[in-house]
Amino acid sequence: MREAVEIKIDPVKVLGKFKDLRGVNCGTLSPSGWDKRITLDLTDKYLRLGIKIIRFHDLYPFDELDYIFPNPNADPTDPKNYNFAELDRHVEAAFKVADIVIFRIGYDWNEPPKNRPHLPLDKLANVVRHIVLHYTRGWANGYHHENILWEIWNEPDIDRFWAGTPEEYFELYNVLARAVKEANPNAKVGGPTLAYKLDFLDKFLDYVKSHSLPLDFISWHVYATDPRKVLRRANEVYGIIKKYEFENVLNVLDEWNYWVERGPWDVFREAKIASFQIAVLILLQDSPVDIAVLYRGDAWNWGGMFYKSGKPGKAFYAWLAYKQLLNTTRVRVSVNKENLFVAAGISKGKLLLLISNFADSDVEYVVNVKGYKVSQIFAVDEYHDFEQISFSSNSSQHIKIPPYAVHLVILKKE
Repeated sequence: MREAVEIKIDPVKVLGKFKDLRGVNCGTLSPSGWDKRITLDLTDKYLRLGIKIIRFHDLYPFDELDYIFPNPNADPTDPKNYNFAELDRHVEAAFKVADIVIFRIGYDWNEPPKNRPHLPLDKLANVVRHIVLHYTRGWANGYHHENILWEIWNEPDIDRFWAGTPEEYFELYNVLARAVKEANPNAKVGGPTLAYKLDFLDKFLDYVKSHSLPLDFISWHVYATDPRKVLRRANEVYGIIKKYEFENVLNVLDEWNYWVERGPWDVFREAKIASFQIAVLILLQDSPVDIAVLYRGDAWNWGGMFYKSGKPGKAFYAWLAYKQLLNTTRVRVSVNKENLFVAAGISKGKLLLLISNFADSDVEYVVNVKGYKVSQIFAVDEYHDFEQISFSSNSSQHIKIPPYAVHLVILKKE
């Protein structure tokens, strides 16, 4: 028998609350695969996961500026010049589930010219002001939602989304952030929704600080094939945030996932990416990130948690395992094994241990914790969907976790 990896839990060393990072891009009203029409309602499944934050980006086309306000020659103060109905439906559905909605002001993934505003900046500011009024002050038979983060544009550091210079984006942010605050001084506004260029973020924060602009959150994105890269990028971003003394501003990672260059796209529904996502959620517990939003949580082919039929993929079940930790108090846990990621929590005489084996080989492990013994194990892997699996009651028994798998281990006092 090969030597088992030892997982050590110290239930006395309390680390505080777990970060609740249950955020996803796109809402409960979902397309099916590449079909942009809304054909699925995933509300019950989102409620089961306990999704807390939904970001609107790539709703195709209901969240796009030229869909909301299609006629560039129209009067921005007249409600009849806005197409709110479909977006309203998404907002209503999102707030049945989530506590917070992130509203991206801009465009979805498109070909140019949708990498620049379709209106002059002064008129666009007026349009944005009225969009905020609609969703926070009831204008045009609207709503009174306070828990919306207003995000200025998307990934302006790549030309797919921004045709101008960085300085032109900074001016866009200046004008639109002020417009948001004019509509509702309590509204939270932020950016720059960074794709990857850290020098762009540096210049943006310098501009914001030197011009005393409103900035309630700083948003950025990362895609990777190694979970540790997500943590490294979080620390790099935070280094720039600290440089400009914005540590007290919300740190929002509002696009992240495993990077897949080409299909078959159902890999996003398989165990490998489920284990990657849990590894990231574990690592982010020790990061400066306040909010994390997976891209994406619906049945879209690229990144979605669900098959185009609406059937849950493995990530759905892995997130159910992660959910169990959030009602516990985090305690110290350690393991000396590359690609084995662990987190542990204690609640009402029970210890919960979450394990992700993000590797292409199985691992045998033993849990070392005084006064507790393994009571149950639930698995997410190629063959299990968060189902209880059998194991030996002998405390010295090695437990095997397959490649690209997640275990939730429940330990009770002896």
